[in-house]
Amino acid sequence: MAAAPVKRRSPLHHTSLFQLREPAFWLYAVTLALTGLYTIGEQSLYRRISPSGWVLSWVLLLAYALPVFLIIYFLDLYEREPMSLLIGALLWGAVAATTMSGFGNSGWGEVVARVGGPEFAAKWTAALTAPFVEETLKGLGVVIIYLIAREEIDDVMDGFVYGATVGLGFAVVEDVYYFIAVFGGSPADVIKGYFIRVIASGLYSHVLYTGLVGMGIGYAVTRRGGVSSRRRGLVLAGLVSLAVFGHLLWNSPLLDFFPEYPWTGSDWLVIPLATAVKGLPLLAFAGLAVKLARGRERRWLNTALMAEAGDEGISAGELAVLESPKARRAVRAEMKARAGRGAADLLERLHREQVNLAMIRSRVAASDDPALIEQRAYCKALRDALQAIPGVASAEAVPPA
Repeated sequence: MAAAPVKRRSPLHHTSLFQLREPAFWLYAVTLALTGLYTIGEQSLYRRISPSGWVLSWVLLLAYALPVFLIIYFLDLYEREPMSLLIGALLWGAVAATTMSGFGNSGWGEVVARVGGPEFAAKWTAALTAPFVEETLKGLGVVIIYLIAREEIDDVMDGFVYGATVGLGFAVVEDVYYFIAVFGGSPADVIKGYFIRVIASGLYSHVLYTGLVGMGIGYAVTRRGGVSSRRRGLVLAGLVSLAVFGHLLWNSPLLDFFPEYPWTGSDWLVIPLATAVKGLPLLAFAGLAVKLARGRERRWLNTALMAEAGDEGISAGELAVLESPKARRAVRAEMKARAGRGAADLLERLHREQVNLAMIRSRVAASDDPALIEQRAYCKALRDALQAIPGVASAEAVPPA
């Protein structure tokens, strides 16, 4: 059995969060450190108020956050974002954005109360403050991630991934506050809050809002070559406005079909329907936007690699497999069954480097660019090593449909 090529770190799209030469990194680090002190104090207070309720809150929210994080991570069809940047985005939402939003919402809430009076403020403060303050501060996190690692956000889908991750961090920490300070903090109260804010409402909250904001930022920063600044600005403003409007509608008394408190019996069945009325349209729009973004990724891959198909970097059969995540999973599973886990892992590595080949192809002007030649040779070396493994008939073998 021939030895696999020595592992190398791909030159593309593996930027770490810790870019010490970037001013944006230090802005991020200082902001996170200062707001982190406040967050630690706040969580300590919640723990003292209700130790059992606080622990249960985090257990339940982590059980929700982990699968959501993985879904967001795998939304990108071809390029997985660096984990350090995603964790950085998560922490910005959980620590920096929540802390600064608390102060911002409080200050603007006083303005609403003075202008509109107590009765108006009781109904509208949450709608007229939080959407503007929170989406601005969460969106700032996406911008800072972009400034730290500009090459990592190279499409609309990347913007959605980072925005949704920021929103997830924000939602988790905000939910802890609600479970302890609003719902009451006892284990029974926490479970009640979990049903309201996660089971009935989790699909319509900050993950969705900031995902759209991130999508707008992604469009604005990645379409500079072929789209006018006016159009990019309009798309950014439109997606941010849609996120803010969805957030405003959610917090407002409009379309409020919630049963009156205390909730009993059938009220618990009405609550998910009431949340769907406010949140489902925006969720449908976001789903369509993600579907279109993923379709654009497929077209980009096909365009970038069509000229390469048949060369040593990728064959026509491999390109057909590479375009479909479902086909890639099927081929890897079939390879594992036929030749073992090592062969399947090597095939996955080949697929990853062929995506990198597409990225290089889309960036260089000439087909004989040294970086392109090097990447073709590396893909060929991976394929040769794969085909040398006993039981591997072909790296591009496709299981029967």
